[in-house]
Amino acid sequence: LTEYLGSLVLTARSGLRSPELSRDFLAADAAELDTKSGRQWRSLQDTADDASHLYSAADEWEDRRRAVDFYPEGVLLWLGADTIIRQQTNGQRSIDDFCHAFHGGQSGPPMVKTYTFDEVIQTLNSVAPYDWRKFWLTRLHSTSAHAPVNGIEAAGWKLVYSDKRNLPLDLGAKEKKRCNERFSIGLLFDEDGTIVDVVANSPADVAKLAPGMKIVAVNSRAYSVERLREAIKETARPEAAPIELIVTNSDYYETVRIDYHGGLRYPHLERIEAQPDLLGSILAPHAR
Repeated sequence: LTEYLGSLVLTARSGLRSPELSRDFLAADAAELDTKSGRQWRSLQDTADDASHLYSAADEWEDRRRAVDFYPEGVLLWLGADTIIRQQTNGQRSIDDFCHAFHGGQSGPPMVKTYTFDEVIQTLNSVAPYDWRKFWLTRLHSTSAHAPVNGIEAAGWKLVYSDKRNLPLDLGAKEKKRCNERFSIGLLFDEDGTIVDVVANSPADVAKLAPGMKIVAVNSRAYSVERLREAIKETARPEAAPIELIVTNSDYYETVRIDYHGGLRYPHLERIEAQPDLLGSILAPHAR
């Protein structure tokens, strides 16, 4: 809930981020969670239970292992809860009312106040009657091939992909000097060509690329980030050939071919015109 309010809702309401940028942050998180193969065997609750190990885990093989996904996925879950509250009350209540009821209280000095799962459910039901216990238990303890994007769709938007770059993804990659092409060929790699992670069953995975390998050539020319991105872009042409890479694997050189034909792909949110724009209402400032 703190992540939902802090990284999405309040940053938009306060004007720290524009609505468009906020949507791109949400799209980036949703898309990364949606492509992680580890969610097929590991529940969200298990990532929280194992947080002490996952905080310091290496970035390599994260796709199959998962990370501290309870942070970004928590945003999706509380967005889903927010939209349900709004729908169940015909727009009269929202997550704001839950926060007032659950976190509000008498003024006084700082104090530690614990709570239980049952108290969360009871407070949610007092705000908007619903099967909240099933809502949370299903999403926390089950496994699924896809991220819970129902809240995004209920809020009047849908996750889509285009060749337009996603600024939050670019900023995150730039900070670590990396390139994120997981949504096209399935690769996350350092700017020097070292592969950090490979999305399971992606074109790169089918080509038998793996973390630790290093790309040294793209289509018979010396590797560069721009050259690889241009090669990915060219795959959108009907007559395009597979991308040919030369990679080093320890002391060995290998030639691999990535059979991909979808061009550049980056996540964004697109309006569902037939539905009310609840996301716009959620991100809108209360005071004008």
